[in-house]
Amino acid sequence: MEREELKSIVENILLASDQPVTPDDLQSTLMNGTEKSELQSLLKELQEEYQSRNLKIEEIAGGYQLCTRPEYSEWVRKFLKLDKTTKLSQPSLDTLSIIAYKQPLTKQEVEEIRGVDCGGVIRTLLDKKIVGPAGRKKVPGRPIMYRTTRKFLEYFGLKDLVDLPTLEDLQEELSGDLENNAQEEMDFNTPPVQNASLEDEDGDEDPPQLVVPEKKSSFPNNEEDAVSSSSSSHDLDSEV
Repeated sequence: MEREELKSIVENILLASDQPVTPDDLQSTLMNGTEKSELQSLLKELQEEYQSRNLKIEEIAGGYQLCTRPEYSEWVRKFLKLDKTTKLSQPSLDTLSIIAYKQPLTKQEVEEIRGVDCGGVIRTLLDKKIVGPAGRKKVPGRPIMYRTTRKFLEYFGLKDLVDLPTLEDLQEELSGDLENNAQEEMDFNTPPVQNASLEDEDGDEDPPQLVVPEKKSSFPNNEEDAVSSSSSSHDLDSEV
């Protein structure tokens, strides 16, 4: 099979898939003896070609996915009638952050860090399939340990857990924000800004979120950073 034809097949599979596609997925689909290294090379080549197009190919959760660009997410969301209230609440983000950085760990260990009961929040994260069981800890009672899942990587647009920011990264980002705020306060020529509201135009409260930088991922990111162009969305269901 010619390389250009193979590239066209891979491109169409990316378009049709509702989740990241790995070289292993392509190899098992094609079954024509194509080496995994060649498929990896094709995916990288397509990713570079799409840098100048209106869509982009992102490396997420160990695979590649064809996505819309962030600057057009508002229109895609409006067309798909996606509800902005499906974002995670602050307690869920806090619990998920602890699990992501210290996994695997038990519910009791999460509660010792947060200082509050986390049973309901963990059940919600399990229902949304962004955390899952990771076996039982070898201590009396054999409590279940929890870890993040592949859907966690997909939802937050991370290639791997190593893309989570370090404490130094977060401190640098926080320091930069504080410096910017100080400069704004000292600029007396800047016209007054209207008070910001936590509510959308429809009156729904918008839960707080952290934002992932473009190049260096930060946990967790705004879910509007990348909306999949496939038929199904990775938006999570509303938290009950």
